Formats: sequence, C-alpha cells, structure tokens
Amino acid sequence: MAARRTRASFSSLRDFLAACLLLVAMAIAGPGFAQTGPEPGSLRARLDIVRAELAQIETTLAAPDPSDAELLRQRLRLQPSLDQLRAIIEEQAPRVEQAKLRVDQLGPKPEASAPAESAEIVRDREARAKAFADADETLKLARASLLQAEQLQTNIGDKRRDIFARELFAAGPSLLNPDVWSNAVATAPEDLRASGYIFGGWLAGVGDAFSGTRGTVVAVALMGAILLYLARARYLPRFKARFGNTQDAGSLHCLYIALAHIIAGAAPPVLASWLIYKALNTTGLLPLRIQPVIWAVVAGLAFFAFVQALADALFAPSSPQRRLVKVMDTTARSVVWIASSLAAVMSVGKVFEAWLQAIAAGLAISIIVKAFFAILFALALIAGLYQIRDDDEVEQEACLGPYVPVDGASLGPVRILGWIIGFAIITATLSGYVVFAAFLAEQTLWVGIVACLFLLVFQFIDLGIPRLFGGKGRFALTLKAGMGLRAATLDKISVIGVGVLKLLLIAVTVLLVLAPWGLESSDFLVSLRAAFFGFQVGGVTISLSTIVVGAIVFAMGIGATRAMQRWLENQFLPTTALDPGLRNSITTAAGYIGYIAAAAITVSAVGLSLERLTLVASALSVGIGFGLQSVVSNFVSGLILLWERPIRVGDQVLVGDIEGIVKRINVRSTEIATFDRATVIVPNSNLISGVVRNRVRNDRTGRVLIALTVPRSLDAGEVRAMLSEVASNHGDVMQKPPPAVMFKKLGTTTMDFELVCVVADVEITGRVNSDLNFAIHKRMAEMEPAAAVPELMVRGLEGVEHSLGSIAEAVGQRDGARSRPKREASKPASAGTARRARKPIAVQEPEEAEAEAGKPAPPSAPEPAKDDSKE
Repeated sequence: MAARRTRASFSSLRDFLAACLLLVAMAIAGPGFAQTGPEPGSLRARLDIVRAELAQIETTLAAPDPSDAELLRQRLRLQPSLDQLRAIIEEQAPRVEQAKLRVDQLGPKPEASAPAESAEIVRDREARAKAFADADETLKLARASLLQAEQLQTNIGDKRRDIFARELFAAGPSLLNPDVWSNAVATAPEDLRASGYIFGGWLAGVGDAFSGTRGTVVAVALMGAILLYLARARYLPRFKARFGNTQDAGSLHCLYIALAHIIAGAAPPVLASWLIYKALNTTGLLPLRIQPVIWAVVAGLAFFAFVQALADALFAPSSPQRRLVKVMDTTARSVVWIASSLAAVMSVGKVFEAWLQAIAAGLAISIIVKAFFAILFALALIAGLYQIRDDDEVEQEACLGPYVPVDGASLGPVRILGWIIGFAIITATLSGYVVFAAFLAEQTLWVGIVACLFLLVFQFIDLGIPRLFGGKGRFALTLKAGMGLRAATLDKISVIGVGVLKLLLIAVTVLLVLAPWGLESSDFLVSLRAAFFGFQVGGVTISLSTIVVGAIVFAMGIGATRAMQRWLENQFLPTTALDPGLRNSITTAAGYIGYIAAAAITVSAVGLSLERLTLVASALSVGIGFGLQSVVSNFVSGLILLWERPIRVGDQVLVGDIEGIVKRINVRSTEIATFDRATVIVPNSNLISGVVRNRVRNDRTGRVLIALTVPRSLDAGEVRAMLSEVASNHGDVMQKPPPAVMFKKLGTTTMDFELVCVVADVEITGRVNSDLNFAIHKRMAEMEPAAAVPELMVRGLEGVEHSLGSIAEAVGQRDGARSRPKREASKPASAGTARRARKPIAVQEPEEAEAEAGKPAPPSAPEPAKDDSKE
C-alpha cells in the first residue's frame, strides 16, 4: 500500500516536472514562434483579415442568380474593406520609400573581384534588404487586394443594374390582349370576396375595439387629425392673404414666405397621418396584411399635401408679387393644378397597389390597375401642359413690332418634353411594358419635386449667404467685432461659400435624380464606362462608353473652368484692390490651369498613359516645327505678356499706326479697341518682338498740350497768367505737377505759347483739352481790343468832285435873285448835295446833279434819303 502511494507520488512529481520543462521551453522559444506569424494589430495582420473577407465575398458572389438584396448586403460589407485597404496603402507607401532609401544608401553590392565588405556591413545590408522586401511585399499585396475589391465592387454594381434592367424592361401582357381582360373578369369575384373578408374583418375588429381603451386612443388620434386639417383649412387662407400683398418681390423675404407656406401647408397633414398610423399601430389594430394599405393611405395624404404646398409656394398663383418663378398667372395656376393632379393620381395608385397586394389579387387585375393609373397620370400631364399657353391677346401683342420676351416662354421646351414623356408612358403601357411605364411616371413626378426643391434651395443660397455675411446683421457684426474681419473679407468669404454650396447642391441634385435608376455615388463613372462594350486595337481599349465619358469629363472640365473664370472675373476679383490688368492675368492663368487639368483628367478617365501618347507627341512636334510654329510663338508670347505684364488690360497703347485701349489678352492674340469703336486683333508675337508705346505703363496720368498763337500787341505776362489761371481752375487738372506755360516763339507779328498740364487719367485728356480750349477762347475774346470797321475809299474821282463843286456854285448864283427865305432854304439843299457828292461811296453824274439842283427844295425835309435809295 505504501509502495503504491510512493509510485503515485513519484508519478505526480514527474508530471509536474514535465509541465515545468514545457513551460520553460515555450518561454525560451516564444520569440521564435512569434516571428512565424504577423503580430496582431500590424499592417500585415490587418491585410490578411481583409483578404479573408474579400475571399468570402467573392465566394458569395459566385453563387448563381443572387438577389438584389443579397448584392446590396455584400456591397455594404465590401465598403469597409475598401476603406481599410486604401488606409493600408497610404500608410505602407512611405515605409517602402524609406526602406528603399536605406538600402540605396549602402550602395550596390561589391563584385566578387572587389574587396569584401565587413561583417557588420553585410549584416546591415541583409537586414535592410529584408525589411525592404517585407514592406514591398505588403504594399504589393495591399494593391492587389485593392484591385480585387474594386473589381468586386464593379461586379456587384453590374449585377444589380442587370437585375434592375431585367425587372424594368420586362415585357408583360398588353392591355390590348383580350386574355388579360377575360382573366381579370374571371378572377374579379374571388378578389372581391378576399377584400370583403380581409378588410371587413379588420373593420369589425376596429369597431369592437372602440368600446375599450384602444378605441379611446384611436378616437383621440382621429380627433387630433381632424383638428389639424380644420386648422389648416382655416388659417392657411389667412396666411396667404396676410403675406400676399408684400411688395418686396424677388428678395429673401419672399423665400421666407415660401418656406413658411410649405411648412404651414404640409405639416398638419403629415402630423395628422402620423397620429392615425401611430395610434392604430400602437393599439395593435394593424395586422401585417393591412399595414401596407393603411401606410399607403396616410403617406399618400401627406405626399399630396406636400406637393401641393411646394408648388403653391413657388408659383403663388394668387400672389404674383411673391412668385419665385417668373410666369404668367394662368401658367402658375396650370402648374399648381398639374402638380396636385399628378400627386393625387400617384397616391391613389399606390393605395390600390397595396390593396391588391394585401388580397393577393390575380396578375391580370394587377396589370390593369397599374396600367390604368399610368395612363391616367400621362393624360393628366398632357392635359395640364396643354393649358400652359399664352393668351391669344398676349400672343397677338407679342407678334407686333420687335420681339419682346413673354413670361412663360421658356416653358416651351419643358412642355414639349412633358408631352413626349406622356405619350411614351401611354405607348409603353399599351405595348405591355407596364412596369417601365409606372416607373417613368414615378420618376417624372420625382424629378419635378427635386427641381422645385433645387430652385428653392438655390435661391436661399444665392440670397441668404450674402445677407448673412454682409450688411449689418448680427452674425456679420459678431465676426467683425470678435475676429476683426473687414467687410471686404466677409464679401470674399460669402462669394466663396456661395460657390461651394452651389456645387454641392448640384452634385446632390444629380445623385437624387439618378439614384432611382440604379446609379450610386461611389461608382457613377464606373457605371458610365460599363454602358457599352469595347474592342482592342494595338493594346488600347476603344469603346463608345470611353469616348462618351472622355467627352463628358472634358466638357465638364471646360465648363467648370469657364465658370471659375466668370466667378473670378465678376464676383471675387472685383472685391479685391487689384488693378484690371492683374485681374485679367489671374483669370487667364486660371483658365490655362483649368484647361490643362481638364485634359489630364480626360486622359486619365479614358485610360491612356504617357507611353501610349509618345507617337502622338512625336507627330505633334513635327507639326509644330512646320505648320504650328506661329501658333506656338503667339501662345508663348501670350504667356510672357501675362507674366511680365509689359501691357495690361486697360492700357492705352500705340502699335504701329494703331492706338487704342487693351481690352483682352487671349491665348493667341490681344484685342485692342480703337477710339473709333473698332476692334483690332494683334498677334501676341508682334507685341513681344515689335515696338509698342504704352502711355500708361507706370501710371495712368495723361498730358494735355495746347498750342496758342496771339498777336504781339498783347502783353505776354497777361497771356501767361490767363493760361495758368484757366488750367488751375479746371477740376480735372492736377496741381502736382502744376500747369506750365511755355513761350515757344516770338514772331514778327505774333507770339506762340504752349500750355502743358497733367490729368489723373489718360482717358479724360480729350475732354479736358476741349474744356480748356473753350475757356481760353472766352478769355482771349475779353483780352483783345475790338477791331475798327474798315472804311471804303474810292480814289480817282477828284476831278468829278471839283466839277460838282463848280456846278453847285453856278446854281447858287442863278438863284440869288430869289427871295431870301428861298435862298436860305436852297442853301442847305445845295450844301447837302455837295456833301453827298463828296462822299467816297456814292457818286452822282453831272446830269443828275443839274436836275436835282433845278428842283425846288421841299419845306420840311431834304431829299438826300430819296436820292440814296434811288442810287
């Protein structure tokens, strides 16, 4: 017995010692075992986990005919692996570069004939080479796994689109087939009995529940829903009447009213529907077969109210002054009617579809009901668009005289597109493609709702952001006071914010429109590339989808570049203190960068590489050497003009015999506007290699030079003072430097002066020159003495004058015997006659003088006036 106990104790001791030895051995060999596999949490361990996950997903996708739900589940399962692989590659790439640099630092391994390296260098080289090999292996595996994950993602997307296309374009029995109607008539009694059984039993259960606590909850919910509808019917017209007379049209106030109108019109029905559904569901009065029908009813009521409120808020048929879309009153009413009608048809159709699904109706009756509502939708759309026309009086008035745009004329393409969609729905329904027709009707209404919301949010961004950062709002004042931002900085922030938000809004709108068609945001470009099959030519894949994608990407790049240029030119750069020339240089440089980026993105999108473009580049270089050298010269000259800026936009230059203002510096040429309103296109190489006179190179001041010639009779000092005073009194003449008067020339009878003055802008030199000439002319008229009237002298008539005097004397002696009064009366006459004869201008003949002297003198006035008139 004791021996047995001794053997047992020795056996236990032996087992204990063996266990201790095993633990010691494991502790000693632990590092070696740890090195056989990757450490938990390392990049390699994470990579192995991701690769195992990808293998499972690939195995699942290899199953025949997976459902769309299963594909969606695998797509969601794949996304974390993609993110993990991208993070591993991003983290491992710098490590590989560093390991390679460490290996290269030791230099190449010496040849066999060269002296051997030391043992330490050999060990270091081996360690570095092993570290580089491990890091490079991990990076290559990660990149290969990423490619595998992207291929799986593409495969999932292709399979989902195939399923969607098969279900959407599946051809069914046509409505024109008599068998459809006969089957529907045959199964109608059974469907009616099923409806009565299911819905009759449910209504009976609801009626019984009204006698208990559950009935009280449902009754309270129904009363709350009725009160909400009554409040909407009573207060919404008052809201319209209160804010319908606002005169602040087109401003942010109208947007606030539109948003309030949407909330006031849609919130009560939505809340009422939620109350009813929640009450029925909470009390257990919604069986699984009835639940979709009730949900379709309450959701349809809420959807109809929302669409009606949205259309009424945007088009405002009863309040043109707060209308956000500029259309006529009749057009606005028609659009609201179309939106309400389509929403009502769609809601009722969804209720009937849920009802048929609940009773498990036959295929024929389901097809007929769906086709009926699709055709009803198309007819409502066509009839409503037919009403969107201008009145006859408006159309006749628009035809008279020059073209005047009429509000609503831009809806013409929309109307034609709507008619095409309506007839397409009817045609598809009658041809048997009922599913496609119903889907097209749903997407038409969905696109309309998205377009209205886009317009509303777009106007909020366009008006709200500048209002938030500008003016004297609380937020703007807080930024100015708290952060020390200036008003110009806030303007720049608002402009940039508006641009970024608009781009995001456009991207979200495109995704919302394309999402129902099976296109996801992650694989949008992949879906476009997979639209058509490609073919191989010399190792290069050419496909219609690739060409279309390249054209679309390049067009989007060009459009984005031009939009960026317009934004810089019209919104951002005007808020800065830069001169117009530098603004043009920045805008043009941004255009060059955008065009190059668009070309690079297009080349990357179509899958071309630089190696494949070698032949094209060689041919292009030959073409440049022979035929395109002038174009390249002008292009390089344009870059030099933008960089050195010897001439800028707005400069007044003289190129040869052409003088004008630089309006634009393009890629190949420069536009110069002359003073006779003509545009001259000058190649850029002429401006670089030729002689150009820039009148405003350093500044924009201009010189006015007026030359003046005055007679020597004037005082030179007075003329100088007058010119200086006239120039100093003009408001546009700069006083620093002051106007200068130069005495240029002293002639025999004249003196020449020059007035030189400087103006702030060269563009006003002509007007200032004209003003100074007017003022100098006025002052010269005051300074010069009035010129005497020239006297006409007739020479060579002295003999005639002597004869006339003798005749007068003879006549006087003959009349001496007359009475004294007569002699005295005749003496003035004869004296007047003699004086008239002595005048140098008019001369009388002797015969006329004798006849005149023989006449008796009148008693009152002498006759010279009559004789002068005769002469």
